[in-house]
Amino acid sequence: MDNLIRISYGLLLVVILVVPTIAQAQNHQEDMLTDYMNEAMKKYQIPGASLGLVQNGDVVYQESLGKQSDGSPVTNKTLFSIGSISKPLTSLGILKLVEKGKIKLEAPIDTYIQFDYGQSTNQYVITVKQLLAHTSGISSLSGMAIADKNLRGSNALTEAVKELEPLKLVSKPGQLHQYSAANYLLLGKIIEEKAEVPFAEYMHEAVFKNLGMSDTVASYKSAIKLGYQPGFQSWFGKPVESDVWFDDSGAPYGYMASTLVDMLAFIRAVQYSDTLLSEPLNTLYTKPEVHRKENLYYGLGWRINKEKNEQYIFHGGETPDSRSEIFIHNTKDYAFVLLTNKNNFSEVMNTTDMKEGIREIIESEQIPSLPEPNHRLQWLTLFFTIIVTLLGIWNISRLYQKNLIFKKIWYIVAGVSVLLGVIMIPLLVQLFQSPWHTIIAYAPDTALLIKILIGVLVTYGLCSSIVISIKKK
Repeated sequence: MDNLIRISYGLLLVVILVVPTIAQAQNHQEDMLTDYMNEAMKKYQIPGASLGLVQNGDVVYQESLGKQSDGSPVTNKTLFSIGSISKPLTSLGILKLVEKGKIKLEAPIDTYIQFDYGQSTNQYVITVKQLLAHTSGISSLSGMAIADKNLRGSNALTEAVKELEPLKLVSKPGQLHQYSAANYLLLGKIIEEKAEVPFAEYMHEAVFKNLGMSDTVASYKSAIKLGYQPGFQSWFGKPVESDVWFDDSGAPYGYMASTLVDMLAFIRAVQYSDTLLSEPLNTLYTKPEVHRKENLYYGLGWRINKEKNEQYIFHGGETPDSRSEIFIHNTKDYAFVLLTNKNNFSEVMNTTDMKEGIREIIESEQIPSLPEPNHRLQWLTLFFTIIVTLLGIWNISRLYQKNLIFKKIWYIVAGVSVLLGVIMIPLLVQLFQSPWHTIIAYAPDTALLIKILIGVLVTYGLCSSIVISIKKK
């Protein structure tokens, strides 16, 4: 009896001393995360964001800050476009069909869909698994060419696939890892063919509902029903409400929408559920498939780090008006999701830096400094456009006032100016390996300046030719 009393007093002492300490440490971490998010959103001018953290299997932090484009506050149930974080969900959808015996990972995609990638002449065969791991031989540029087209409706996937073919492979399937939206577009089409329902409907029934993700959708129509608001595009860092970017054909690779609550349910299921899929598919889902560099690999819809004591899976996502990060650290037993509603090509590193800062707070309990935002590309383009405009005006006035010698040279200069204007967009497309519509979507400020610059060059060339002709007479 005395021993029982001593044990009881001991347990009571532990509760009195230890539990408050744990709670205090948890509160300290929460305060640091909130302070860090407020600082980051202010520095990077992000209108709205959500952050959630899971540690040791429990959701220990959920915070939503800022506003949506309609002025309403961001909450834990606010819909965000999640970009390429859609890929791990699509991958899970494919593996569910594999589990039911409707798809085989090593089977040629020709088994399930009709798609022309030159297989009749080159004898190449793309497998389902190669699409999942981005080793199909399809280029990144081919994927961008059909992405972000804002196709809507139940036939959007079929339309995009038709637009993609005939497709020329840039490498032998299985030989090279090239991250491409086209891979997951084709996976979406395979799902529709084998499930015999639209992609969005299949994902809702087979994936979202089973994971308790009641507010996650894969179509614009469903998103609008849940109150979806477009995000913001960035103009020189300033958030500007965007047009609605929501491409139904892009749902398999980047246009699903979800909430903080639902994404926390997803990462908990991935990290802690042994019943997400049956074995060996459950293990295969987060297993490395192709080596990229150093300790980094790509799996079946996941980026994977295999460094000793630093084994984690992660993925970033973006649309023209949103950026998101998902991170699951297996060896340190924590996971988090970050959702934001602003984007620009020049700001890609902002959420990546925020992700690393969140990791440092969780692992080291220190708030790191945030790198300064970088809008050098926009300012350089603006500066160059202004200089060319001023030089053009000055030169035309000189041409008009002076007697011209070597008129042929001036004609050549005028012709070169017009030619530069005409070929500038094709040159930029080749330089950045990105279609023009993608540049407009992800860098609208830079794209507008380039259009102005083209106008200046062409106008200068034509006006110079007119002045030279007048002076010649």
